[in-house]
Amino acid sequence: MFLLEINIVERLRESLPAWEVLGFSTGKGNRDAAALVSVMFAAGALADVKEGAVALAPGWSVLLSVKRGPAAAALLDTGIAKVVERLHNWVPGEAGGRKWGALKLARFSPPEFADGGLIGIELLFSTTGRYFGQE
Repeated sequence: MFLLEINIVERLRESLPAWEVLGFSTGKGNRDAAALVSVMFAAGALADVKEGAVALAPGWSVLLSVKRGPAAAALLDTGIAKVVERLHNWVPGEAGGRKWGALKLARFSPPEFADGGLIGIELLFSTTGRYFGQE
């Protein structure tokens, strides 16, 4: 499940060249970029439970943050459009030895920043993957 981060980060990097795109567990480097996308596991639910198998529905947060200034609103609006375009209904394929369903935008909200001169938005995408237990 956590290996999905790599697939999501790679997909976003392709379409957001003006942004620094980092995974929470895999990203190394400066998180003080003027335009930063941070991808991380942020929620979880059970999609269904059956004898012998369970479908997990992880939520992946895509946090866009920019430094305040004259270009901030336009940069965020463009970033939001690109993230939704690239991730909503996209099938990330296999990660961690299982196939994952299409990502769906589940919610969006303002992030909780300590006032450090940043503004942004958090988009949460959900997907499902089946895990097998005892028959």
